[in-house]
Amino acid sequence: MKKTLLLFLLALPVMAQGPVREAFPSDYTPSPCAADPAAVCKSFEKNRIAEYAALFRNFDLKQAWVDAHWDEMMGLFAPFCTKIANCFTVKDNTWIFCIDLMRDDFIDTCERFPQGSEDRAQCRMLAITYVTGIAGISDLHKAAQECAAKQVSTGLHRLEAWVRPEKMGLNYNGPLTVFAYDAETHLPVRASLSVDAGKLTRTDGPAAAGSILKWRAGLKRMPNAQNHSDVVLPTATLEATGYEPLTIHFPVEVPTAQVTMTPPAAQWKPGPNTITVTAVDSITGKPVEMRVMAGETVLGDTNRPLQLELAAGEKRPEIWVTSLFDHYSDVVVAEKQ
Repeated sequence: MKKTLLLFLLALPVMAQGPVREAFPSDYTPSPCAADPAAVCKSFEKNRIAEYAALFRNFDLKQAWVDAHWDEMMGLFAPFCTKIANCFTVKDNTWIFCIDLMRDDFIDTCERFPQGSEDRAQCRMLAITYVTGIAGISDLHKAAQECAAKQVSTGLHRLEAWVRPEKMGLNYNGPLTVFAYDAETHLPVRASLSVDAGKLTRTDGPAAAGSILKWRAGLKRMPNAQNHSDVVLPTATLEATGYEPLTIHFPVEVPTAQVTMTPPAAQWKPGPNTITVTAVDSITGKPVEMRVMAGETVLGDTNRPLQLELAAGEKRPEIWVTSLFDHYSDVVVAEKQ
């Protein structure tokens, strides 16, 4: 029963989300310090890998399938091994980082087999076990790092970065990965990462580019020209040795509040006035709860009748709304008279 469930999970398709951007761009410039890819990717032997698949992962990998597809899979894995070898040459890139960065690429080669097929399940078991077995390469990594350190370098280099997922809603709360790479060579860089809004968590190490983190979306407030504040996109700042710091915006869709008021301020009279300030989300069209203010005085919440008392001869205060949860920018509904 356990192995049947495992086969089912291995056969599950990747959810289609359009073209997947490469974690390690294929248009990179190879480093002269890269080690032999075959040595870097040395893993379990062909005639032992099924045994290790069962031992370490409880996989039912068939040796007959391995024998029939080994050369094909090694050919598919070869470009990833070359990428790992080049990744080793970037300062502060650990060998674990470089292998983890390519893990999904090894597994994704199995999409060549029909969805739900035994071939795809066997392939995924082979790929996962193969990546698990890549070890004993600390000397190769050390040599690549030492070689790269001797290369002539002038000034600070530039980073480029992007975020996965490439589009998030304001209620997003899930996995997040920021990928950074050298702007000139396109080699990945394990840059440190800080985020200025929302909540970023990481349980097994420091936040860094290439690591799968968890992030609960959030916006930040900035002063505007009306002496109020706008909510704006959160940013991530990446820093790495030898590189200029890079700040990027997170791809969060920022809603606005569409606000109206009845009756309009021109119709107010001295004495008690009943007003209703209506606010709806610009994306969903649904009512949103915001705080209605008269100058510095709290009148109440949007989308319900509110009382505003005006003394005879008193000038009209500014009526504005603000989001208590930083989901929307402040909106001035009626200017001060």
